[in-house]
Amino acid sequence: MTDTATGVHSNANGVEKVPTPVFSIEGEPTQETAPTRMDPFDRPKNDNDPFEDALKRCHKILEKLDCPFVTGKEKDLDESDDMTENEDHDEMANEDDGIPSNEKKVETRKMDCTSGQLLAPKLPEKAESISSASESSEDSESVAILKYTVRTCYAIWKKRQKNSEIALKGLMIVLELCLSQPSARDDAFSALLETLGYNTVTFWKAVVPQIYNSDLSYATQYREALLFSLVLYDVNHSKNRLRELYAAVPGVRQSMLGIRAKQFGERYRHLQMKIARSRASSRMSSKMGSEENLPAMASMMNDVVFDEEPHTQSPLVDMSHDKQRVINVSNAPPVSISRKTSGSWEIKQGSGGLVACVDPVMSADKKNIWLSNLGVNMQEELKEHSTSTNSLGLPLIKQACAGEVFCVLERNEKKEELTPKQQAVESDMSLLSVLNTYNKHSYQLNPVVVNQDDYNTYYGGISNGLLWPALHNLPQYISPCFDDPELLREQWCAYVRVNYLFAINAARNSRAQDFIWIHDYHLMLCGQIMRSLESSLDIGFFIHIPFQPPANFMTKYKTVADPIMRALLRFTKVGFQTSRDRDTFVKLVAKHIKRTKIEYDSRLDRYTIEHDGWTCSLGVFPVSIKIADFVNIAKNPQTIIEAEEIKKQIMGRSADGGQLFFSVERFDYTKGISEKLRAWQRYFEKYPDRIGKDVLFQVAVTNRRSVDSYRQYQDDVLAVADLINQKFKSEDYPEWKPVIFETDGLPRTRLIAHYLAMDIGVVTPSKDGMNLVAKEMLVCNPTASLVLSTGAGTEVQLSNAQFYSEQEGKCYHRVEEISNTEAFADNFFAAATESKETRTKHGEKINQFLCVHDIDEWSDQFLDPKWTHEVISQCEVKQLGQFYGLMSRTAQVRRQIVECVLKGLPIRPHFRYSLENAKNSLESSCKSGTKLSLEADEESGEEKGFEITYDIHDELSEMEKDLAFLAFIQSDEYENAEEFIKTLGSFYEGGPVLFKNEVKQAAEMLQQGIHYNTFFTDRDGTLKSYACSYPTSVQPAYSAVIQAQFARRCATFCAIVTTAPLLHTGILEVATIPEGYYAYGASAGREWYLNPAQQFKDRSFSAIDLNLMNKVFDIIEELLERPEFRIFKWIGSGIQKHCGHITIAKQDVNGTIPSRKVIRLYEQLVKIVNDFDPNGTTLTMRESDLDFKIYVKAKLKGRIFNKGHGIRLVRERLKPNMSKGNCLVCGDNESDIPMLEECLKLAGSKVYTIWVTADTNLQEKVTQLCDRFSCSNIHFVSCPQVLLGAMAYATAHTLVDERNRKLDYYYDSDTPMDQEESSTLGASLGTSFGN
Repeated sequence: MTDTATGVHSNANGVEKVPTPVFSIEGEPTQETAPTRMDPFDRPKNDNDPFEDALKRCHKILEKLDCPFVTGKEKDLDESDDMTENEDHDEMANEDDGIPSNEKKVETRKMDCTSGQLLAPKLPEKAESISSASESSEDSESVAILKYTVRTCYAIWKKRQKNSEIALKGLMIVLELCLSQPSARDDAFSALLETLGYNTVTFWKAVVPQIYNSDLSYATQYREALLFSLVLYDVNHSKNRLRELYAAVPGVRQSMLGIRAKQFGERYRHLQMKIARSRASSRMSSKMGSEENLPAMASMMNDVVFDEEPHTQSPLVDMSHDKQRVINVSNAPPVSISRKTSGSWEIKQGSGGLVACVDPVMSADKKNIWLSNLGVNMQEELKEHSTSTNSLGLPLIKQACAGEVFCVLERNEKKEELTPKQQAVESDMSLLSVLNTYNKHSYQLNPVVVNQDDYNTYYGGISNGLLWPALHNLPQYISPCFDDPELLREQWCAYVRVNYLFAINAARNSRAQDFIWIHDYHLMLCGQIMRSLESSLDIGFFIHIPFQPPANFMTKYKTVADPIMRALLRFTKVGFQTSRDRDTFVKLVAKHIKRTKIEYDSRLDRYTIEHDGWTCSLGVFPVSIKIADFVNIAKNPQTIIEAEEIKKQIMGRSADGGQLFFSVERFDYTKGISEKLRAWQRYFEKYPDRIGKDVLFQVAVTNRRSVDSYRQYQDDVLAVADLINQKFKSEDYPEWKPVIFETDGLPRTRLIAHYLAMDIGVVTPSKDGMNLVAKEMLVCNPTASLVLSTGAGTEVQLSNAQFYSEQEGKCYHRVEEISNTEAFADNFFAAATESKETRTKHGEKINQFLCVHDIDEWSDQFLDPKWTHEVISQCEVKQLGQFYGLMSRTAQVRRQIVECVLKGLPIRPHFRYSLENAKNSLESSCKSGTKLSLEADEESGEEKGFEITYDIHDELSEMEKDLAFLAFIQSDEYENAEEFIKTLGSFYEGGPVLFKNEVKQAAEMLQQGIHYNTFFTDRDGTLKSYACSYPTSVQPAYSAVIQAQFARRCATFCAIVTTAPLLHTGILEVATIPEGYYAYGASAGREWYLNPAQQFKDRSFSAIDLNLMNKVFDIIEELLERPEFRIFKWIGSGIQKHCGHITIAKQDVNGTIPSRKVIRLYEQLVKIVNDFDPNGTTLTMRESDLDFKIYVKAKLKGRIFNKGHGIRLVRERLKPNMSKGNCLVCGDNESDIPMLEECLKLAGSKVYTIWVTADTNLQEKVTQLCDRFSCSNIHFVSCPQVLLGAMAYATAHTLVDERNRKLDYYYDSDTPMDQEESSTLGASLGTSFGN
């Protein structure tokens, strides 16, 4: 699209054409006099009111469409969808482009993409959003015009017929208005989205290029406005419409998050570390050792991966990533920034609870990042200098101005020559220089820069005007302006916008392996917004203040409350200060948020809440202090001397026996200072003998004086303090004052000196998240007494630890309700008259508790993934359902491990913890060795009293190998495949030396045939050792990675052919390889699965035969319910219904079932088969070492369907060319021989086969069969472990010949060969396609 009237652009169907002018503001354009085009997104800015301008243009569009807007009337519209179902699906076929591969596709015509609820495939209308003027009595006429335009234009555009392009322009005019005023027009944007419905992706494909063009041509900011508008809609409606934009324009997500740049950066750093370690090649070192040669670096990266010499080792997996960092995100920065008199910036380490809590974690690694607002934001007049932000969230200066004002010096000789705007930019650049210096010596401090007006509204409005008092349960301090719904909505938009900027900055700065830690009530939406940007991010949230909203919070402030509650459930984990706060949150979720599943784990003290497909863990983590810092200062002789001076100065004016009460906090209405002073006044009224003795030293650090409610509160409190000092005086001690009130803060050493000087500490907030002052007091002065209100989180923690109980004693003075002045005054008296011995005894008990639970414990516990739902927790396995459920969870964990390894993503710690916990749970539940005795439960469907014993040696061994594999791929040796083969050898019964030799022999044969055009293999017994039961036969992660990498590098078409079914205790439930690497031929190849869109079955048996088999299956199920046969349900494969046959386990791998029981089962099965098929025309029964199988005879001359027929079926449907290229076949028993025979018929001497067996009879059969087809590529190994080791060795030591893939053998069809033709196969193909 161009910015001329005759520019070429695309219509709704993507066809380029030269449009004729359609409309203009001034009137109808003509051929003679063509005025300036006023198309949407194709015009420079003007000074007209955007809303009025949009209305005029909408009227023009409606006139062109012959659907003029008439107040009170509505033209009948045909809203039927003329597209066929197929056409609609074609249009949406690629809408998952750009979506992370680990997210499931959802059919948008049938299901809401966020809630997962099924929807009827009809036009989604909401009368309140898209009603016409006649339907909307509350909307103004102008708003009704917009909504009518949307509805009318959509009804015409979606038909892709005449005037559809004009209608599309009408929709774009409304969109342009919404993007020019995103906060004010969010209702119109919502109406547009809901009207578009299923056609949103198509709409974005047509519109987004024009939005980008407008930003580039006219410096508009429509792209950012579109992203924010979608985020605002998603937050308000709990949707994920941002995904639709990703689907329409895949590059949006990548560019927003800088994905490719981060991937390149990690590979670059990895290669530099690799070079530094090895120094093997001076040529490579000189070429890649400098950061200045990035293009050469990219080239060398390809050389290292792809241009290796043949038969050299390449990494089995690519794990080139950095270690995990902590990305800390908070509104307040960890530093204080100020301007010197010289004009330069100065950064000092900040103070406060958040900094004290998090700084130790952040300082542990200089690569950690702290994102916060430094208080230096964009002023309104500087907006024109910023059209976008960089990856740090800093404004990008327009090129025309950059050369003049980009200066990072603290002083500029020519400063006076710069304009005021240029001077402001120069100051910001000087700040960047100071930040850069700070980051060299500490963790990375990155500023989040927002618009100053937005920040003021976000901080002073929703954050501190509503959320702060509401969550402290002080509704009287909520700003009355929020009673106006329109003003509440307006300020809510600013809160969302600032959260969006924090979220996108955090997502841009993070990598897949990082943990993102969001703090406090200012940023409650960041989790939801970040998950919409990148669903795989690991994001935690900790709220430092209480969570005690008033009863009407969810109803009166629903605009804010509902989105916040839902957004908190999008975090991976949420931490609260106290169990009281967490319980309140859980109750509100249960009452107000629909479609939630809430579970509580008492062992871990963890709530887990599932909502809209997301799972969140809720824990309690009381914040503490850095004990050593306070103790060291308190023990300093200078501090002790200072404390004595303070005590003498204050109490020297009082009578003997007086007590120094000390209280320090921010001058905030949540701290209970007003109630404290009133109780202090009542204290002297009730106990006049204390007059002249006791003194309350109150430090209340003034803050937020610009907020009316704060200023009024502070003035009122100071007046009360003055009143007390005037009212109570002592004739004997005229210099005595009952209250000493200071509003300036104390330096830490001076503060601790006051802690040492005090007799009684007073911490009595109305509501407080934790209040660390109480902990600081008794850590520094364990001989002091403590007056503590129940509103403090510290009191909840101490009370839960039994420090205020009848059994353990009452170690502090608890104020139940600070508004109860009488009881409060009595607490003061009890503390003042408490004996010194009792005070010391209680104080030391609390001191010991606090010293154990310090700040390191708080951060370690919160960051530890072991307490979250993502980690399998250790448990006792007593029942069948628990055993199968545990193994099913290990399958999920292993799939995640395999996906991360294959994609080169980092391995998160919770993978190891999960496998370790699962292994420990099973080991501790075994009564003897590896024997696990289990009883029936409801999940197993068995009656109580039934018990079975499993030998779980294989399950435990495979978990141990997976743990070794995790250690291998996270070590510096992960590129050395031989190291992992050595690790596998340590589990081999014959020892590592014998294992290594056997692996190399098998690998040599594999390498002879690489590259394989086709690869067919059995699973159980071949690639996976037999487990105690099929549901527990979960594929290990190491095995899945080896098989996937072998398929990727060494073969073209790979298939696992097994006798197990696909589902219902089938292969897909125990496999852990991602889709796309292998096809699965289940039921001996009778049913095939490649992916959800590619599945097919054998149709060689009739519906009558299938019905007969189903009846037989039902009877056998009833048979196995009998107590004498029940054991056969729970060993091996149990009972499985396949496509065309039934499998019944007869023995486990350890042969523990008595032969007499097996014989009785055999007799019963024979009887059942004969009863249903007395002539033997339909059913036939077979027996193997471990199973009985009952087959439906296929229409294959009365023979049963075997794996050979499965190979034929896949050839007929997928047509792999097996007569060209090599074919690899692997098996372990006689059921695999038909598969080998079929492949030999097709590929002859091009077949390479490895068998996992020590059975000489089977070895002889395989050899004889291969001899018949002149095939000598035969090898036998002792166990699946050896075969996997050989595959790993061959994968890592063989260069994949890309020319094999380019020949595209796989898609060439061939014709089946009979046995006579196959005898000459080797000679006919050997000359054309050598090994």
